[in-house]
Amino acid sequence: LTPEDHLRLFAAFKGTESSKIEKLVQAMLKDIDLVGQKDQLAKTLSGGQKRKLSVAIAMIRDSKVIILDEPTSGMDTSARRKLWEMLKRNKAGKIIILTTHYMEEADILGDRIAIMAEGEVQCTGSSLFLKNRYGVGYNLVVAKSSRDEAP
Repeated sequence: LTPEDHLRLFAAFKGTESSKIEKLVQAMLKDIDLVGQKDQLAKTLSGGQKRKLSVAIAMIRDSKVIILDEPTSGMDTSARRKLWEMLKRNKAGKIIILTTHYMEEADILGDRIAIMAEGEVQCTGSSLFLKNRYGVGYNLVVAKSSRDEAP
């Protein structure tokens, strides 16, 4: 199937009226930046394009709960940012549960963030709360001393 075929199929699975499917599919293809690949077989898409298609399938027809497992893993920076913008535009009225290794992604997309280690939640809160509580990165102090002995 092509990306367009996949989106039509899942829109129909989710109960979209047949008269609205085509408009919804075209809007989603544009939103995820796959218009140029809409007639290409999905198995021939790059890894990042396949991830975009998976996100589009999850998002089509206003699903109320969406679970995304590392949706931008393996994408270049530009594609990752475009997908972030699409998710931000379309998150109203939805619950999106997202796993990621990118703290920047969690910061941009997450209303609430849970940090896990070894399968257990270590802390949870808003981005601002976590930054205030745990700091915003690292401070590195470098002191240079001369190799020459002082006279």
